[in-house]
Amino acid sequence: PPFSVGMMMLGVVYFVFLPSIVTTPLAGKVAARIGTRPALWSAFALAAAGLPFLLADTLSAVLAGLALLAVGTFFAQATATGFVGRAATVDRGAASGLYLASYFLGGLTGSAVLGVLFDRLGWTACVAGIGVSLALGALLATRLVLMHPGQAARNTRQPATL
Repeated sequence: PPFSVGMMMLGVVYFVFLPSIVTTPLAGKVAARIGTRPALWSAFALAAAGLPFLLADTLSAVLAGLALLAVGTFFAQATATGFVGRAATVDRGAASGLYLASYFLGGLTGSAVLGVLFDRLGWTACVAGIGVSLALGALLATRLVLMHPGQAARNTRQPATL
């Protein structure tokens, strides 16, 4: 409901992730060209652009919204993963592991919160919750810091160009 989608068509819905397969590998090149923050903000904006489509009355519009949301969020995740690799000056494996653990913990927590929103307040509230999480991600991107070589040892936080 409300689209009366059968089980076969429900499986086809997962094809909304196909564009992400094409765009996600481009994240590193885009971040290198325009910077990490602008790449993240662009990805979050693209994902947010899909949110109004999720509230549409037609299945095709909802699928387009899901595709935009997927492209934006996967692009942001790839950009953030690349940033962690550049920002970690020591123990890169540990830094990557901590990032991935945080990513999955955030996904689990977000899914639980969105599930409660959906159960109690409906689909519109769930979409609004996704919008809040995208805005939070964009806000957190302002806190990204790369240290200049040699500064990590002195533990100062002078940002390098992102």
